[in-house]
Amino acid sequence: MEQYVRPTIAPQEFRDAEGRVIPYGERWGMNGAPDHTYSVLTHPERFRPLHEVARALIAYLERIYDVAVSESPSHLADVPERFLDATTVVRLIPANPRCAPITIIFTDLPGITLLAGVLVVEYAPSCGCDACDQVWDSAADDLEWLVMAVIEGGLTEHVSRGPRPTVSHRLERPDGHWGRTGRADSTITPQQLAKARARLAPIDGAWAAWSPRVP
Repeated sequence: MEQYVRPTIAPQEFRDAEGRVIPYGERWGMNGAPDHTYSVLTHPERFRPLHEVARALIAYLERIYDVAVSESPSHLADVPERFLDATTVVRLIPANPRCAPITIIFTDLPGITLLAGVLVVEYAPSCGCDACDQVWDSAADDLEWLVMAVIEGGLTEHVSRGPRPTVSHRLERPDGHWGRTGRADSTITPQQLAKARARLAPIDGAWAAWSPRVP
């Protein structure tokens, strides 16, 4: 099977007010980030390559797997309010309903928000502030890993019952694992939780690997 290959991205260079090159990803060392860099985002355009990477992933998935790909401005109407900085939305729905769907949201950070399964939400970059000092290629590593874990059948989700339900998911690949657990917050409604339980019940919370497209 054809392997995914990240597109070639031209080197980037950004400078501060004094004209010095900013060494993003290597700025703070052992001393940590200065207080004034938190909640500050300079040169957000340094994350624009993530849009190219996401486009390459979408093209690869559509070419290789039995999946319906849909990009439409109308999808923005279905994006939760916390994603209102979305510029476009691409849905990837596998033909097999036992496989997890993926929604890729292009944001004007610029960045990518990934929705998978029923309740999984991941961000690339995970944080764009100057203090976190994340660079686009490490964010792309995360995004690619997440997508590949989903299509390989490595995603499981669980929604507990009770007055304070816990929403959890786990992503695994042969090269390692990535898990997240957290309580449902106010952005997840009781209706969404009920719908998620109903969707996950037939598969016992374990999504199947995507099926290759038949030539």
